[in-house]
Amino acid sequence: VADHNGWAVLVSAAAVNGEPVVVDRRRVPLVETGVPSQPYHHETLALSDADAEQLLRRVKRSIAACTALAFDQLSADLAPRYRVSSVAIRRPPLALLPSTVGEVHRSYHTLCRADGMLYHSAICTAARQRDWKLVLHRRGEELEKAAEALQASTHDVERFINDLRQTLEPPWTAEHRNAFAAAIGGLRTQSRLTTGKTR
Repeated sequence: VADHNGWAVLVSAAAVNGEPVVVDRRRVPLVETGVPSQPYHHETLALSDADAEQLLRRVKRSIAACTALAFDQLSADLAPRYRVSSVAIRRPPLALLPSTVGEVHRSYHTLCRADGMLYHSAICTAARQRDWKLVLHRRGEELEKAAEALQASTHDVERFINDLRQTLEPPWTAEHRNAFAAAIGGLRTQSRLTTGKTR
């Protein structure tokens, strides 16, 4: 998962004959149209504490519903050939989201990351509810994790992932490539992996 404020890119990977392959790519909305996508950073700033908390509850409900729908649709579309077993996602932008909007507003550092936490938390919660393993990684270490899983050099793995643009229809952006690399890292406990080119 490559998560953003309001939407996410999902890249699904599976091990086919020991080689990681892309089996699905999609962009999904994580909040309903008309519901604020960044309430901490925008709408709640002009509201009373009570109104801000009420709005935030509405946003959280919307995010939870949209995330659940996205995961349920993904599972249904992949079945019966594939079953989702884990979700690879970057580590959360904050260790913990403060319990009130007022606390968030008192810290600029927290304010800049709080909206992202709403989506990250919803994704992690939805994954746990489905008994999907969470594989957390730091931004920028996706390729390294894939190389460890494939027992190959980062150069070879990067070439392998970049070369997929020759067989996959667009889009195959850096974000898709990084998400696929993170997913490969999550596959290492499921199967013995190889790129088919590095062994």
